[in-house]
Amino acid sequence: MSPSLALFTLVILFVVGWFAVGTHYNVRKGHEVMRWLQDGLPLLGEKTSLRWLGSSVLELNIQQANPPFRSAKILVVLEPRDVAPLWAFARLRGRRDLFIFRAILRARPPVQLEALDIGAWPPHRFSDRVKKDHWTSLSLPAPLVAYVPAKASAASELLAQAVLESCPVQFFVLRDEEPNFELQWRLDPLRKHPARLVFETLRRIAVRP
Repeated sequence: MSPSLALFTLVILFVVGWFAVGTHYNVRKGHEVMRWLQDGLPLLGEKTSLRWLGSSVLELNIQQANPPFRSAKILVVLEPRDVAPLWAFARLRGRRDLFIFRAILRARPPVQLEALDIGAWPPHRFSDRVKKDHWTSLSLPAPLVAYVPAKASAASELLAQAVLESCPVQFFVLRDEEPNFELQWRLDPLRKHPARLVFETLRRIAVRP
């Protein structure tokens, strides 16, 4: 076998082997997350549909959710561990496993706000409404930045409620447009808390007057 053919073979074996190991790791972690979620999901609704989007995204849909939600979606976005160059590039940019909760509420949200960690992955930006409607910035410790339509103590309290121990908010939106509610945390710190506590926190935020 020529040196070039041997090198080519080694590269192919590396790529295929890495893909298999990375996929297996993500699928296994996805199942672990599902077991963690089991204790809290009944708070959202009786029926949950589940599907994998590739090997890096686990999607759970609750079409008929319990109040205060009309419907809800959970996305568990894992690092792209199945593709070595993509995974390395994503890690350098700060990408980590992510928990995303999105919901449509049965009633208008009690407060409107947009908040984000300016250094978080994926990078977010504020909606056009923030600038167009002259929303007011809240005084918060870095790296969190937040805006509200008008100064309101309730907005700061909601943000404080969303910050679980050792698990800062990555992205948080409450608005009168659908989906009304979105909250993102890094997955690994979040899993240190019982899933039931996480969903109870989401419900309290959604009904806060």
